[in-house]
Amino acid sequence: MTVAELLRKLSKELTPLTGELAQSDAELIIEYSLNIPRIKIYTESTRIITNDELSRIESVLKRRLESEPLQYIFGKAYFYDREFIVNRDVLIPRPDTETLIETILNDEKGKKDAFFVDIGTGSGIIPTILTANNPLWNAIAIDISIDALKTASKNVSNRVKLLCADMLGAFKSTKKFDFIVSNPPYISSSQMNTLDKSVYNYEPHSALFGGDDGLRFYREISSKSPSYIKDGGRIYLEIGYDLGESVPQILRDDGWRNIIVIKDLAGRDRVVKAVYL
Repeated sequence: MTVAELLRKLSKELTPLTGELAQSDAELIIEYSLNIPRIKIYTESTRIITNDELSRIESVLKRRLESEPLQYIFGKAYFYDREFIVNRDVLIPRPDTETLIETILNDEKGKKDAFFVDIGTGSGIIPTILTANNPLWNAIAIDISIDALKTASKNVSNRVKLLCADMLGAFKSTKKFDFIVSNPPYISSSQMNTLDKSVYNYEPHSALFGGDDGLRFYREISSKSPSYIKDGGRIYLEIGYDLGESVPQILRDDGWRNIIVIKDLAGRDRVVKAVYL
């Protein structure tokens, strides 16, 4: 079997699962399994696939056809111009989170030596990117999952300190953070049952489920953060597309001001930012 024949075969088998993305998935599987640049799939299309190579490809294909995300199969995900180590202990980074990161980079660009905390860091993508773009920034990245933090430790720099804790409970009530950021679990009970199999069966439920109404962690972050943030400091929260009214109301009730909802590139509510005066 040649590379070209293999590409057609994989694309056909993947179509019922991924539809129009089948060829892209097939290319990624070949690229990963053969350890070649994607361009060689086409420039060396007549190359014969060895039995060992075919065995590796069939192993990956089997897992993908069971709806396992390619990022977990490959052990890595590309996000915001860089590669991150991922596994089933952490969520797969999604483009939605770029809106959160861009908002912070724009709003806090005047702070040369900011100190911030990321609540529920998962793979550590948020503090990693923020500190990479600001050489004098330092962060504490919190997660209740020690396995998630083991993954994050492979991604973060030495300017990001990892802490296994339940939210902000490990800190004394001292106002030391310039800003607080979080992409907390926000899937409600009813929404959990509608998730795609690739999400429900493989991604950690503890990083998805936000309580019956999806708002559990927003309530806790909103009520407790004022004890840890400097006066005039901001909070940045990624939200589900349907939480653009409920999360601002939670913040408003807890004394946050200048509350703004920011939309993602698809025009959906995605980030809420506020100031504690």
